[in-house]
Amino acid sequence: MKKLAVLIMCLLAFSYVFSFSPTGSLKVGYSYDLENQSGSSYTELYLSGNSLSGDFTTKDLKLDSGYIALDTDLVDLKAYYNRVFGSTGDWLGIYSFNDSRNGLEIELFGFRGVTTGDVSYLQYRGNLSNFYFSAMLGKRSTVNDMYFDFNWEPGLRYFGEFGVSYENEEKIGSNNFFYMFGISTADWKHGVKLTGVGSETYLDYCDYVNDNDLEGEILANLWTTFGDFKLWFDYKFTSKTPKYGVEYSSGDVWFKAWKEGTKFDSDILNWDDFGMEVGRNFSFIGFNGKISYKFGKPAHDSTSAMGEVFYAELWKNFGSVNFFAKWQYLNTLYTEAYTAYYELKFTDEKSEFKLSLGDGDFSSQINFVKKISLEYSTWW
Repeated sequence: MKKLAVLIMCLLAFSYVFSFSPTGSLKVGYSYDLENQSGSSYTELYLSGNSLSGDFTTKDLKLDSGYIALDTDLVDLKAYYNRVFGSTGDWLGIYSFNDSRNGLEIELFGFRGVTTGDVSYLQYRGNLSNFYFSAMLGKRSTVNDMYFDFNWEPGLRYFGEFGVSYENEEKIGSNNFFYMFGISTADWKHGVKLTGVGSETYLDYCDYVNDNDLEGEILANLWTTFGDFKLWFDYKFTSKTPKYGVEYSSGDVWFKAWKEGTKFDSDILNWDDFGMEVGRNFSFIGFNGKISYKFGKPAHDSTSAMGEVFYAELWKNFGSVNFFAKWQYLNTLYTEAYTAYYELKFTDEKSEFKLSLGDGDFSSQINFVKKISLEYSTWW
């Protein structure tokens, strides 16, 4: 409660100094776990004035997160508490933060300075005759990072990034460099790009590098679109691993299929990773919906096993009342799980009330969560 009181006092003080006449929104909610017989409340408040804005969230009447932003003609200053912030936004996402943290962010004359935990960096964004670019100098604990990225569209789109990552006392070598260069049409329908990452680049915060296992790799991406079809091909030169796929979308129907590697065996369990998905949007007796079926290895975000996923959504508006529901059935070699989520919303001009059953995060919650939630929102 002390942190919450301090934040409210700061907002009141700023409002006096900067003539803060805010617009904003307020959301309050309560969830009750029927299985564990425990409840939890939360609050979200957002305020926006002429030069000052801020918001905070509480959980069970304790400050959970928040930020205050002061925007003037000269400088923009933001202070964060337990919030996801600070990503650099370059092509590779050298600093890509997905976890909550505390810190400060300041913008002045095109420069952006961020400090959070053991990470600090200075970034500059600018453009010269439609040649857009950014540069960054950063430090993560004992690691130093530098990059330059660009985007130029004189007809085709030329884009890229290059940089270096090294430890304090380390002599910089070829294994510390990374790069990405590409050419595409302006609408991204056709293109090619090449990405190379040294084996000693320490890019711990880079999701693109980590998700694609690019340390010490060179990756080529090629894609093209013909009408409703998109074809793509990826190739890792160091590990000699191809990955390729086809996507189709027309009207209410879509289809995707992809495979990694060249192994095709009579026993599908011996294949490298692969997947296919087919789906359709539909209308039925006044309801709108979506159904899809996915089969592959991995079958779902929550597993590495082969299996299948059945998924469905259904929604309808009854004037100011909106009904929404979704279901998922996961069946793998080792797991069978079913989950569902149901939601009713009552909306008027300045407020909304929501009643829900279950947990809507199907990526991580594969079994039905016996939870009922109430939420009220208002704005002004």
